[in-house]
Amino acid sequence: MVKHSSTEEIGTAPPRPPRPGVVLTVVSLGAAIVALDGTVISVANPDIAADLRPSLAGLQWVTNGYLLAIASTLVIFGRAADRFSRRTFWLTGTALFTVASLMIALSGSINALIFWRVVQGIAGALVMPAGVGLLRATFSGPALSRALATWSGCTAIAAAAGPVVAGLLVQAQGWQSVFLINVPIGAVAVTLGALHLRDQRGTTETGRLDAVGAVLLALTMVSLAWGVLQAEHGHLDATVLGYLGLAVVLGALFVWRQRRAARPLLDLTIFANRTVPAATLLVVFAFFTLYGTLFFLTLYMQRVQGVSALEAGVRVLPLTAALALASALVGHLNARVGPRPALLGGMTIVAASAFGLSQLEVGSTYHAMWPSLLGMGLGIGMVSVASTDALVSNVHPRLSSVAGGLQQTASQLGGVMGTAVLTTLLSVAVSTGLAGNLAERGVGPDESQFVLDRADRVTQGEVPLPPGVGPGTADAIVEAGHASFVAGMTGAMSVAVVVALVGVVAALFVRKGEHSSADAVVMH
Repeated sequence: MVKHSSTEEIGTAPPRPPRPGVVLTVVSLGAAIVALDGTVISVANPDIAADLRPSLAGLQWVTNGYLLAIASTLVIFGRAADRFSRRTFWLTGTALFTVASLMIALSGSINALIFWRVVQGIAGALVMPAGVGLLRATFSGPALSRALATWSGCTAIAAAAGPVVAGLLVQAQGWQSVFLINVPIGAVAVTLGALHLRDQRGTTETGRLDAVGAVLLALTMVSLAWGVLQAEHGHLDATVLGYLGLAVVLGALFVWRQRRAARPLLDLTIFANRTVPAATLLVVFAFFTLYGTLFFLTLYMQRVQGVSALEAGVRVLPLTAALALASALVGHLNARVGPRPALLGGMTIVAASAFGLSQLEVGSTYHAMWPSLLGMGLGIGMVSVASTDALVSNVHPRLSSVAGGLQQTASQLGGVMGTAVLTTLLSVAVSTGLAGNLAERGVGPDESQFVLDRADRVTQGEVPLPPGVGPGTADAIVEAGHASFVAGMTGAMSVAVVVALVGVVAALFVRKGEHSSADAVVMH
């Protein structure tokens, strides 16, 4: 069933009703480019590092700036789109995303690239909730369920195709092409949206939006992530502690604000149900593992094992394809037995997969890797759908959008913290183990010092060689650098195993909800 407006004013031509098929196509196209940029970056990172020479922290912010921007603004933009105009927010977000993609491709420094990635993330946060709102205002009943399934499927397919698309483009035209491809797609989406989308305004959102709460939430997340990144070399100095302390203070102020605001950004009463905090933490733990894995593995494959960008993208395909498949199928399981079995099974598979990846060595073959990649995608897909079901079905229907936004924010925050914490552990491991690995392989003091002075490049899987060094010494330096990187990577993945196991425990506290969650949507 499709909803159309029947209101006509005397002497005024009624507005032309939206064409449901076109609305679904346009909204799905916008969501697809946002989802695509969530996964293409992992394959593009090694080439970005080689071209712009960022520090490890700078390279992390290429991913983290995007994720933080989405996590910090998703809820407020969803509320604002419902309150004002979904069409305007969607068109603005898609146009801004297109422009930001062009500017990223034109960036000549890592700072400029990070800035435009943040802008791109803000644009993505404008697009996603407004798109869902447009679908819910255009469709109803079984037609809405089918439309949301199509929309979710498009985002999943785009996310799954991202590594392969990135591999093709990076190998053929360089990392800039990964972002340039968004420009024609975005231009088509904006044009079609301007022609066919109708202004959709929410009917339930009234009053002022909690802008103060939105600012406090954003500052809390940025302070937390920045504090972790400042601990890159394992030193908890005054700067690190200051940022982490500031995050605690800002977080407390955010909670205080939400308890007193007339229309809070996040209704804290939903946490009275134990399933809500348990499922939220579980999502953080799952995406902590996923994004840390993707960040490591592409560097490992391209820098240590020497495969091309295209081959690296193809090798990641089992993960993204399994994620898309599980997202499409696990809903049937939830409908029968509730979300807990999928969450328990999904997090257990994630933990087992992280353990498999923690056993990789410098010379490991792809056969040692792909089963864990397949399991990681399967587990994350199960968790994505089941956590949305758990959150939405355990809150009152009027708070379903809040619960859905909480799931999205938790996944983005988990990605930020996974990238930040695990790469910090990698950096610490390289800093403490590189000198010993060089000495063990008989590298002289001068050559060793040259490499140690450039240890930040080793944390990205690249091994710098002193000028004029002989082939035997060069081989020894490369072996030491790769051994240090892989030891740091596998050690960090061991920590990810523990985090995933904590997620398994959290799944035990999740119960089947009383409210329908048929309209729940997973944003990848």
